[in-house]
Amino acid sequence: MSSALWGRFQLLVRLSLLLGLGLLWLPAQAHTSSTGLAGLEFQGDEARYQLTLAPAEIGDAAMVVQRGAAGDVLAAQQVAALVQAHLMLSVNDQPCRIKRTRLQALQRGDDRVAVLLDWQCAQPPGVLVLRDTLSSVFGEHYSSIASISRLGGSTTQAENSADAAARTRQEHILDREHAQVRIDFGQPPPGGLGGFLWLGLQHILSGLDHLLFLAALLLGSRNLRTLLITVTAFTAAHSVSLAVAALGWVHVTGNWVEPTIAASIIWVALENLRSRQVTLRRHLLTFTFGLVHGLAFAEALTELHLGGWPLARALLGFNLGVEAGQALVVLLLAPMLTWMARQNVGSRMVRLMSVGIAGMGTVWLIQRLQLA
Repeated sequence: MSSALWGRFQLLVRLSLLLGLGLLWLPAQAHTSSTGLAGLEFQGDEARYQLTLAPAEIGDAAMVVQRGAAGDVLAAQQVAALVQAHLMLSVNDQPCRIKRTRLQALQRGDDRVAVLLDWQCAQPPGVLVLRDTLSSVFGEHYSSIASISRLGGSTTQAENSADAAARTRQEHILDREHAQVRIDFGQPPPGGLGGFLWLGLQHILSGLDHLLFLAALLLGSRNLRTLLITVTAFTAAHSVSLAVAALGWVHVTGNWVEPTIAASIIWVALENLRSRQVTLRRHLLTFTFGLVHGLAFAEALTELHLGGWPLARALLGFNLGVEAGQALVVLLLAPMLTWMARQNVGSRMVRLMSVGIAGMGTVWLIQRLQLA
């Protein structure tokens, strides 16, 4: 190897190390937003509420939530007090009373925690109001996706008749700006498409790992044709796997999905260094990794246990939001990529940026393997 090539190689290695060390503070999940998945189900004048949280996403409250789920009585009491202070439910203008609060860890290999509340209301719901101010504790970017349903009759009747499939179910998103939802079960449910569209848009724009993977793909595109094929392959793949996972046909956990996403970032970034040609193999690889990214997107929906039209509506809205965010990124990057393609130093800039992206992916891969 000539001295000039060796010098360039050393420069790339040093830059990669510096970027990697400088990004050690980034969380393994690489998301600035967090989502709680909530289910509220009424049976007569009683309500059962389950909120599923990922402790890694809820900031300072994570430690006490994890300790409570592991059996620490004092920590469990602290979490119960916190939840009771920030979740309020009323039926027909009368507040419901929390009878019991408990925490439990999910299945082995899943670091999420479920908070369960049993409510006693004065009467079955005609009009209910749910208020959720947990964003004041879990961070301003926190939101809860709430699936709210009411069984048609008694438990036995609901389980043994068509009422079980004809539950009145609505999905709502509660966040810092929309902390309260009011539902009149005597009225037809709203469409709800806009909320899931906004959720999908937030999910892609706050997911730095997904954005960097897309950026690495775009950096490897040498012209408009390859850029369009690349984006189409990625879009088609994650749309398919998102739908398949949300429908329950495939069951996955973040223990292998998240490290694989980090590895996909490294792989594509290093390919940008190795080859200047975009081949069919590259497009097939993009499609394959897109399937994995779609499985990660699906985590925002699968715990809601939706079915029928509610699931179709959620999938449509969420996927449209993801695509809108992705299109925005492409539109922002396209002028820069076009300018770089016309410059003598364009190839060097692509390599340097790819090295930086690979360094970030390496940090995430190490962190996520440690958490798996």
